[in-house]
Amino acid sequence: MQLHRMLVKFGLFISVFFATALFERLTGETDTVLILHTNDIHDHLRPDYDGTGGLPYVSGYVKSVRAQRSDVFVLDAGDVAEKGDMVAFESDSEITYRALGMIGYDAGTFGNHDHDFGIPQLHKFESLAGEMKILCLNLIKENGDLEFTPSAIFDVDGVKVGVAGVIVPRDEYGLNPEETANALALEAKRLDKLADLVIAVCHIPSKHCQMLSMIAPEVDVFVSGHSHEVLPEAILVEETGAYIVQAGSYAEYVGRLELEIDLDTKQIVSAKSELVPMRHGTVPVDEEMLEWVLEKERTLTPQASRVVFHNDAEIGRIEMGILGAAALRASSGADIGFCNADQVIRDILPEGDVDVNAIFRTGGHRGYEVVKANLKGEAIEAYLNALKRADYPLTQWSGFRAFLPSEGDEPEIINTDLEPNRLYHIIMPKLEWDTRLLRSFRKVIERNIGAGIKVPQHVLTATPTSITFTDAVTDYITKIDGEHIKLSAHINEIAKNQLVEKN
Repeated sequence: MQLHRMLVKFGLFISVFFATALFERLTGETDTVLILHTNDIHDHLRPDYDGTGGLPYVSGYVKSVRAQRSDVFVLDAGDVAEKGDMVAFESDSEITYRALGMIGYDAGTFGNHDHDFGIPQLHKFESLAGEMKILCLNLIKENGDLEFTPSAIFDVDGVKVGVAGVIVPRDEYGLNPEETANALALEAKRLDKLADLVIAVCHIPSKHCQMLSMIAPEVDVFVSGHSHEVLPEAILVEETGAYIVQAGSYAEYVGRLELEIDLDTKQIVSAKSELVPMRHGTVPVDEEMLEWVLEKERTLTPQASRVVFHNDAEIGRIEMGILGAAALRASSGADIGFCNADQVIRDILPEGDVDVNAIFRTGGHRGYEVVKANLKGEAIEAYLNALKRADYPLTQWSGFRAFLPSEGDEPEIINTDLEPNRLYHIIMPKLEWDTRLLRSFRKVIERNIGAGIKVPQHVLTATPTSITFTDAVTDYITKIDGEHIKLSAHINEIAKNQLVEKN
């Protein structure tokens, strides 16, 4: 009887052994990779005013995860530069790339705002990012050679990971969308033979990554950017099995994508994704990096931390455009001020104590250069209508009243109380002059859509000023606060008298 029991137990052991061996042969050996990812940081070095974000918190979080696990892989999908803090602007965004190196990013690519600095500065950014590999397969030299390393293979705790980098296609020295897709397809095929997992880190929106997946099915994961999408969960491309992730913007989130990979078939067995908010008090802060950022600020932009006033209510982007126009006008003594919120303003003005850096974040970067010009009243009125005809959002202004077209008016024309032939002294950010006023006039003329409006046919010129958006708005707010006027109420009063119904 005892012998019989022993034989039964031995038989069960053999069955389990062979069943386990068969299962392992069918599923293969698996391993894990935890991808931590960011995109569109845009020079948001400092902890943000709403208690979320800032690279010292990204650094604290990444380092805390790395202390717990050995399979962590950290990626950024571009647009590290522009739109953020004064200290970053003063350093031409170099300090932000230094911060990525301090955090220990493994790889990334460039974004269009990084590219705005020019190719030589991109190479400098690359040199400042420490061990981080900057990859890009669709920026090329005049002779057709690649400007940057297109891809690299990493050993992530025993898993071979191939990464290719893609910037949103550029007109100058860049492959067009079709050429970019084909280049990625070729690079992905090459990497697929060498790696267990293939990742494309792309400064490209998620919907375009879905299209790229059809052309480059060997890509397992797209870490995307450019569109500032907050994707709580990864998008699964059903046709290819690829996953697409994106983590908002401004260092407010770090994305997590945890993968289990079959090393024999090179297939993703399971995937789990989430966005982790960089909430102050919830995630750890890298105190050393925080002090480094603040010390750089004290050295390069000591005025940044000066508190200007206490704001009673959050001021939105359109309202900041109105405020900017009024401030530029007051600062220069011009007849009329303009500040196109759609083109110039990049952030809200937070509620609570507002320092100079917070004002800079709203429009200080895009309003750094300011120009003045003399325009006839009919040309100013034509500008408002040309924006509408060219499908641009209306600008914001100070110094005149405009009247909405009555229902049924054909064509719909915005009229003003300006004297048509009088010459007015105007002031606006140079970016608005170049990319809204001049461009909308050109579009109206080229498309022959200027019926009913008097678009100037002669060349318009503007001259630089020493005024900046940040200085003008800071001085303007200080004056209002000194008169004990609430800023939100003041802006509402300006807006009420700016664009009105016809009598």
